[in-house]
Amino acid sequence: MDCVKDLLRRVEELTGKEVRPVMKDGLPVPARMVLGDPADPFLNLLYLREPGEEIHFAVAVACGHILRIYEAPRKERFIPVATRRSMAQFLWECEEELNRLSHFFGREEMMRLIPLWYESAIYQLTTMPPEIMIHKRLFDHCPELRSHQLKSLERQRRDALRALSPEVRKITPARIYHAANIMNYVFFKLLEDHFHLDFVAAYHRTVFIFEGGTLASLSKRIGEDNHQGDRAMIDLWSTRLDLANWYEWRPLHDDPS
Repeated sequence: MDCVKDLLRRVEELTGKEVRPVMKDGLPVPARMVLGDPADPFLNLLYLREPGEEIHFAVAVACGHILRIYEAPRKERFIPVATRRSMAQFLWECEEELNRLSHFFGREEMMRLIPLWYESAIYQLTTMPPEIMIHKRLFDHCPELRSHQLKSLERQRRDALRALSPEVRKITPARIYHAANIMNYVFFKLLEDHFHLDFVAAYHRTVFIFEGGTLASLSKRIGEDNHQGDRAMIDLWSTRLDLANWYEWRPLHDDPS
């Protein structure tokens, strides 16, 4: 599709790297780009073995993430990272809840689940704010992708609604369950307002619309549609949801000069 080709061309222009497709199993999305070694002349575009019909849209979203970082001045490019220190903070803050769940899962299973819970929370927190703006841009400027975009969002919405279930609540750390559902609400509420579609009706029967509604309103006030605005929204969400100590901002060291 022409829109996707243009985005890939723009990524190569801004990064000075050639986009290289690399098949990889186990991705949470059909495609994503990875910022590797600054000296590497390639920018790896990872994709699933069987990505499905939404691969073009997934590549467009992946391009959007890279472009939002590289459109910023070099010294203002930062990426959110999870570190040993931030994970230790998560363990300390959620100690009581993790101890409760250990009686249900057992030690061995908890060793597997704890990093998954933590990584999924950080992935959602640091990915959703820029993706809100990426979705808006693609909706407005890439109409040829719109049918795939709406299918992708509907699949994502169904997954989000499953996270509302009492069963999920019982087996998830309370802070993560609470934060994840509020973030889902805000994500779909902001897109609903832009697309003029109904994405959040199911949340009207939940408590998440109260804090979620406030956070959506605050997010709208961030007027910068750029990397700096993404950072501001991520920090806003983390502060409101009490996740601020679970990640760190680090400069993107891609300048060899």
